[in-house]
Amino acid sequence: MGTLQKYLPSFASALLMYTVLFIVYPHYQYYIDPDGTAYLTISQRYAKGDTFTAINGYWSPWACWLTAILIKQGLAPIPASVIINTLGATGFLFISQSFFLRFNIISKLQWLLNITLALFLCFAIFWQSFDDLWECFFLLAALRIMLADNFVKKPALWFFCGLIGTLAYFAKAYSFPFFILNTICCTYLLSKDNKQQWIKISLATISVMILFSLPWIVALHSKYHIWTTSTSGSLNMSWYLVGHPYWEGGIKHLIPPFYKGSPSYWEDPYWANGRTPHFWDSWQLFGLQILRIGLNCWKLLRSMLEISVFFPVVSIIALLSLRSKKIAAWFTGDIKIVILSFLLFPLGYMLVNFESRYIWYMLPLGMVIGGVIIQNKWKSIFLVIASATFLIYPIYGLMKMYGVGWNEYMLAKDLKRLEIHGSFTCITNSRVELQQYQRLAYFSGNQFYSVPGQNVSYKDIIEDMRRFNVNYIFYLGESSIDQVFQKDSLPFRNMTNTSMYGLTVYKLN
Repeated sequence: MGTLQKYLPSFASALLMYTVLFIVYPHYQYYIDPDGTAYLTISQRYAKGDTFTAINGYWSPWACWLTAILIKQGLAPIPASVIINTLGATGFLFISQSFFLRFNIISKLQWLLNITLALFLCFAIFWQSFDDLWECFFLLAALRIMLADNFVKKPALWFFCGLIGTLAYFAKAYSFPFFILNTICCTYLLSKDNKQQWIKISLATISVMILFSLPWIVALHSKYHIWTTSTSGSLNMSWYLVGHPYWEGGIKHLIPPFYKGSPSYWEDPYWANGRTPHFWDSWQLFGLQILRIGLNCWKLLRSMLEISVFFPVVSIIALLSLRSKKIAAWFTGDIKIVILSFLLFPLGYMLVNFESRYIWYMLPLGMVIGGVIIQNKWKSIFLVIASATFLIYPIYGLMKMYGVGWNEYMLAKDLKRLEIHGSFTCITNSRVELQQYQRLAYFSGNQFYSVPGQNVSYKDIIEDMRRFNVNYIFYLGESSIDQVFQKDSLPFRNMTNTSMYGLTVYKLN
């Protein structure tokens, strides 16, 4: 069978994915989460040549670089980012088919899984518009290279695997430690009893990855004056451990954006963060980390259920195969490498947090493991039902995202028409509304000064507004709060008279 024919399910599914994306894009083009506002801003900085500001330790550069190329060619930032993310999704689709072929998944199941993945990716492209899909593609490609025939005897493949590992790190910083761990563990199994060959492969592959990563690590050092592969790992571990950030000493009630033109401090949160406690700092924090791991086990289960109701079952079988000879007998050959990588991937997130997008790498691997188990034991109708379960959460997610962001886009146009420009803060403790304000800041070109604390008084907000020369307070709500301002004799005036799409703007006199 020719190569093109083998990949026919992927070509057909990619065409399906492009068709669906073309149809639904108008309804999802304004959906940007807070991460997206940061990535888009960084991409635009690269496109304008503002490289030093664009270098960022919290947000990974790969998709930003590619998006910046399209922006420089005249594309608007959002469609440019969607095109780049679709390229990553296409790679994800085809590398998954490579795994299905490698482990002899039957043809009808290949078709079902490819169609399922194509529809899932229509959701994933909008849900996380920059790093996750590219990370998954590169890490899966690196694993697939390890599974190539005679990998242990071909240094050229070790070099290529290390190079792909570098790209995975550029796509998302989590790939740096995972690629090292995954390479050491998987090549140990591949080398079998030849420990000298195992050490040689591991050192060569990891050295190539680190060598090609060094220019970026040096760039981070030149900006932050610390040696690090990213600032995200340390910050996220600290925030999730204690439940909140510790802010830099100058921050009281409002968090200022650090760079000129930033939508908010979230473009580079490193500069707003103060101390970063970790579990090794004290026995109390160590105990808190143990509790956090327990909570994250529940979050991991919930994330797996969002992928498919069968996904936790596949995971349990994969785990039991390490201890049970009876279950291990179901899997022969290099499928054990897939199982090992599948089980290793979530370990790093145990210290931080889980969302289903964090474990998308496990999705095609789980399909391979599940496919090996069920393809010869179950009827076609069960295969269809099992494949369909992977689409439950994506359909829910698409319904949830439908039209989100359009309101903020229209509000931004009205703000520009009314010449309301400058910096603003908000009145809310709602996470959903904070995301709306982030989008509004990005679309309008205004700077959002976030409110980090709960129950902050108007007096405190006004004090910091004067300190930072913040111009406006924005209020999203169905009813005006003029009476509240009048009652408290606060020095604001309503700039809009009537609410614009649910927004009222007050200017500090």
